[in-house]
Amino acid sequence: MSIIQREDYLELFEEKKSSFIREFTEETPIDFFKSPDKAYRYRAEFGLLKEKDEYFYSMTKDAKKVAISSFPISSQKIQNIMPLLLIKIQSNPIISHKLFQIEFQSSRNDEAMVSLIYHKELRDEWSEMASNISNELDISIIGRSKNRKIIIGNNYVTETYQYQDKKFSIKLYEQCFSQTNPYICDSMLSWVIDNIQPVENDLMELHCGLGTFTIPLSSYFNKVLATENSRPSIQALQENIRSNNIKNVYTGRLSGKETLEAFRGVRTFRRLKDIDLEQFKIDSIFLDPPREGLDSSTLENIVGIKNIIYISCGFDSFKRDLQALKSTHDISKLAMFDQFPYTEHIESGAILRKKY
Repeated sequence: MSIIQREDYLELFEEKKSSFIREFTEETPIDFFKSPDKAYRYRAEFGLLKEKDEYFYSMTKDAKKVAISSFPISSQKIQNIMPLLLIKIQSNPIISHKLFQIEFQSSRNDEAMVSLIYHKELRDEWSEMASNISNELDISIIGRSKNRKIIIGNNYVTETYQYQDKKFSIKLYEQCFSQTNPYICDSMLSWVIDNIQPVENDLMELHCGLGTFTIPLSSYFNKVLATENSRPSIQALQENIRSNNIKNVYTGRLSGKETLEAFRGVRTFRRLKDIDLEQFKIDSIFLDPPREGLDSSTLENIVGIKNIIYISCGFDSFKRDLQALKSTHDISKLAMFDQFPYTEHIESGAILRKKY
């Protein structure tokens, strides 16, 4: 795998920037945020390839596994661990046997967690060997196989995010979505906070994940109703709320569609039995949906909300959803965040205000 030069990154960034501008020709102000050009990816996933009795990390290209010797876009912590772990895999048949996938997660706090995923039952002898590796490399190791999960150390890393002149720390749990590029996440947090108008009312946050945006947003609203459909993520969110001593966030394990149905009184949910929705005065909503964007029901049910903050990881769905919302809202600010350098992927942000 060749190392991409900084000059290549700047050229590719300008191409993305031009593409973004072409799609939004109105007078809406646009902010653009660059990423570091290397060591910016704090999560990475690889296959394991064996050739002539030697193991290699692999990635898929054109439907084929391709061996890689380095991964310079990953965090320095991951880059340091990769060759050392591969030596352990190579020299230990108990660790290497039927191992097919390796997932790394690190943080800027110099923590790292490695998930080893198997097509076999994990036994006590595996735990003993994995514990030795965990101690020697100073990392947490999670072993996963069908119907079993073994945690050696922690099942999370702690990341500290920065926005404006503030900081907060949250636990990024294994198998929960978290931002891959923490530097761009800092930029997204700062941009969102910079563009929140002073409000005294409440915020609804859909697809809240484990609280990356929830924690800082809670300081700018009277109350926050944060919902997420993933059970592991909502459990992680609740732990992060506790560890940050947040008192004004109310959580529920609901999809975005279910949350809006509950808020409008269309349906009641036992998962919200301890929350009195009538006590909320929602005039702002924060959206960070999956790549497919907002479903038609969500679009229909947010048109009456005064302020919409929309972060998107799918550019086509972002453009589609903004087009639908333009009939009821003005776009006051746009942003492009280069979450994934050297790819065509564009992460976007929009601030919308209801028309009067």
